[in-house]
Amino acid sequence: MSFFTRLSNGWQLANLSFATINRNRSLLLFPLFSAISLVLVLATFFGGTFYFAGDRIEALMDDEQYGGLLGYGLIFLYYLVNFFVIVFFNAALIHCAIKVLNGEETSVSDGLSFAFSRIEKIFAWSVLSATVGTLLQMLQNAGKIGEFVASLLGIAWSVLTFFVVPILVYEDKGVFESVKASGQLMKQKWGESIAANVSFGLFHFLGIIAAGVLFFLLSSASVILAIVVAIATVLLVSTVITAARTVFVAAVYNHVTGKPAGNFDGDVLDSVFIQK
Repeated sequence: MSFFTRLSNGWQLANLSFATINRNRSLLLFPLFSAISLVLVLATFFGGTFYFAGDRIEALMDDEQYGGLLGYGLIFLYYLVNFFVIVFFNAALIHCAIKVLNGEETSVSDGLSFAFSRIEKIFAWSVLSATVGTLLQMLQNAGKIGEFVASLLGIAWSVLTFFVVPILVYEDKGVFESVKASGQLMKQKWGESIAANVSFGLFHFLGIIAAGVLFFLLSSASVILAIVVAIATVLLVSTVITAARTVFVAAVYNHVTGKPAGNFDGDVLDSVFIQK
């Protein structure tokens, strides 16, 4: 299959994802809740920590023996909070998206209730993700070769864990079993690499361009207004694309597990990945 055929199929899948979001706009609330919660939790946690113990932390950071350890400890906590918030709302969104693809009614409260019922699994996955993220950060700090190796490992980890969240929250598997099952599913169905599908990235790029144009047009009247509108546009585009990407993951997971995938065509879903 040619690159342009894959690009065309990717564009079709992206549009189907956006169409699904358009018919069920409440799905947009999950990435919005995720962004708001992330900002509030991180501001409260780290802001409070440095407010009450900033001098002590700064002194420890300057310590040759414990500074590096403390730094990576803070990185781990940062990743842990990030991953927990993101995965929690992703699990809620995937649940609602799968119900939509199955032709069932759903609601925001339904998704949140489902995520809360899987809270232990979500936390366990967040711990593993934060650990991997911290180790990759340590590798990146080891120099140019470390950065290169960390980038390759990061890509491999992303491919390996493509299906982890739906597997983890829907199947009777632990964290490590879910990672293994995700890797096996990738290998069995489509091989080891994701094809060049740039559609979501293109939509994101167009959204950023639109924000830049709006800023340019409004800046002559009011710089503050231009900044607010541009930021709001970027956030809106990011929210829609995040929701659409998650709908896409839900459709792929349903397809490979033999469940309904809504309006998504099975052959086109197969084309997203390179055959082994």
